[in-house]
Amino acid sequence: MNRRKFVVTSTVAMLAITIAVVGLSFYSNFAARAFGQGLPAAVHYFPADSQAIFGINVQAFINSPVYAQIAQQHEQEIGKDLSDIVAKTGVDPRKDIDYVVGAGRQNQQKGAGVVIAVGRFVPATIISFINSSSQGNAIRVDYKGATVLMVPEANGSKLEKGVAFLSDAEIAVGDLDSLHAVIDVRAGAPGIDSNSALSALLAKLSPQEMFWFAGDPSSVISKVPATAPSIPAISSIQSIYGSLNVNAAVTGKVVVIAKDQTAAGQLADFVRGLIALGNLAGGQNQNLADLMKSLQVTQSANELDLSLTLPLDLIQKLQSPQGKIGMHVPLIKK
Repeated sequence: MNRRKFVVTSTVAMLAITIAVVGLSFYSNFAARAFGQGLPAAVHYFPADSQAIFGINVQAFINSPVYAQIAQQHEQEIGKDLSDIVAKTGVDPRKDIDYVVGAGRQNQQKGAGVVIAVGRFVPATIISFINSSSQGNAIRVDYKGATVLMVPEANGSKLEKGVAFLSDAEIAVGDLDSLHAVIDVRAGAPGIDSNSALSALLAKLSPQEMFWFAGDPSSVISKVPATAPSIPAISSIQSIYGSLNVNAAVTGKVVVIAKDQTAAGQLADFVRGLIALGNLAGGQNQNLADLMKSLQVTQSANELDLSLTLPLDLIQKLQSPQGKIGMHVPLIKK
């Protein structure tokens, strides 16, 4: 195996195996059984200049009827992958990983950033696996109380990605600079809690959601080409957060916060216009009409709420040749 790809193909696979499993079907989703009413502590480890953050509640997905059916339909593939991971690392993602969180920063280089897995790990076993997989070329760096293992590129010219053992319950994967930033925050540097925008959004999120996200989309919006079709008041969007769950239905919510009530109203009118167009087209396609019915738009002051409740059987209809959606979600038998 190419050493440059070692972290991605081994340790990252270990930490994110659930996401890969969900990829056999539709999406990933999650809820933490071990964190009570609050988000996991690892959420607070990201640097203050983070612009977006997401959380994956692995156990909510593992305990969902969707995963049960995926496991049944793909028992051979899942069983082989999981048994291999467990044998090499001592980690069973179905039992030992509770939560995965990550964050991004503006002007971050492609491939940079950190993802933190929260659960129960035996660092010595994982370190042994990393050393054996990298033919002993992994470089150990002890940084502010954390052990970081870096793997050099094939030509040995630079370090690419690494794994930081923050504690027996927290493992971070990412590039060296991003790992250092996380460890710095744990050691006392300003973190995401000092970011007034993101900390306010985090207070609105529930750890019981399978998937949640929050962020400031201004940097993305600023990169929209001038020739792109304009959306009323899009430049007024200050922040956005939301969640997604997949059980007997796909349910999701996105809240867009605009700079004022007028801008939020313009955005709401634009979205309602799109839904109205979809309803017109739905006159010729019942599935599309049902899809439009699953969308709801409400406005409260400067906030625009978009909600979705989509039965899985409708998604299967939409993915058919007639539906032309192109996604696969296993149908939960009732």
